[in-house]
Amino acid sequence: MELPGAGGGKVEKVEVSTDAGKTWQLANLQEPVLSKAHTYFRYLWDWKGEATEILSRVTDETGYLQPTLAQLVEARGVNLGGYHMNPITAWQIKNDGTVLFKPETIK
Repeated sequence: MELPGAGGGKVEKVEVSTDAGKTWQLANLQEPVLSKAHTYFRYLWDWKGEATEILSRVTDETGYLQPTLAQLVEARGVNLGGYHMNPITAWQIKNDGTVLFKPETIK
């Protein structure tokens, strides 16, 4: 699997999932949006107090969609190193409002 673009352009859009990646909604980008730079975004969400996972992913102007860790491993193998290590990352939200980083492991 080839990962085209590898994040070489300006952020075109950011999508947010509040249901562990089952569905994705567009977020609002905050200016300035610059080439090859971090971009702030906002997404308003009415949390109902249920446990879930939230994620975000970016698509840049070259069409590069931020990959999952599994997609990175498939494209590069298990020896990923640290360069351009940018997989989609999940955050767990517990019923009590506790937010925890959910790291993935390479299988």
